Amino acid sequence: MSLFSRLFGKKSQPQSQFCQADDVLIENTNIKEALSLSIVFKGSLNFNESDLLDSLRKLNPTLKNAQYQTPFGQLDEGSYALVGWGKHVVKLFGINAPYPVDILEECVTPAHYSQELKEQIRHNDSHLLLYYVGYDQDVLEQYLALTYVAACFEPFNALAVINPNGHTSLPVNVIHKLIADKDGINSLCYCLPTFFCGFVKYDVENVKGVWMRTYGASVFCLPDFAVLANTHDEGEYYFDMFGNILQYLRDSGATMVPGDTMEVGDNKIMSLRAPKGDEYFLKDTGHVLVVEINNNSI
Repeated sequence: MSLFSRLFGKKSQPQSQFCQADDVLIENTNIKEALSLSIVFKGSLNFNESDLLDSLRKLNPTLKNAQYQTPFGQLDEGSYALVGWGKHVVKLFGINAPYPVDILEECVTPAHYSQELKEQIRHNDSHLLLYYVGYDQDVLEQYLALTYVAACFEPFNALAVINPNGHTSLPVNVIHKLIADKDGINSLCYCLPTFFCGFVKYDVENVKGVWMRTYGASVFCLPDFAVLANTHDEGEYYFDMFGNILQYLRDSGATMVPGDTMEVGDNKIMSLRAPKGDEYFLKDTGHVLVVEINNNSI
């Protein structure tokens, strides 16, 4: 039986007969659009349940009861499994084929690691899609669950973890270091542009300066932010600024809309506006606010 037939064919029992139990992982069918991350590998997918669980459980004591299940048995064409603990269930769908090039380029080209590693990632041989299908309602907790699972693949020839929603990626060893360390987890959680909301810099033809923006904040019900900076050297300043603003909005529940202003120190005022008509490159499925910094004349 083919992979797709086994995944999407007729089920052996109706959905109403399934129940949540301590020893059975059940997907949350109420999730409309599952949050996802991807992993790209050198060579074919090659991992087993025992070693994978061992790698996962070493990351954090809270994962000691993690389970791995293959609802359709072993698949020759790829892999399909559920990994879960507590409220979390993550669906793994693996394919022994390179990751889609267009999506990969969006996430690898703007990333801040070596060109040599980028070339290795571009020449990946297989990939794994991770979907959050658990029961925690907090998007941040969902992302952390996905990242824990992604990090445990470091010993299995994984190259990088891809966040298509955030237009970003990180080498898998960096993800592993972040998720295995308290300070690293804090960086992921309290500075969203580290990975969960991408921070991208790009040049636009016939535009003086460098556009910088976040991607993927909409899954947190937050706006993305963009700015036309003077040079690439201002990247760290705006990375920190956008991270701080996103964290403030998430913590406080406050909102920001075009026309809002905020003091940003050094006698400067930040004002927000919607993208202009010719700023087509800022218009996507999310809600983008353009930042402009002016001297405070009051």
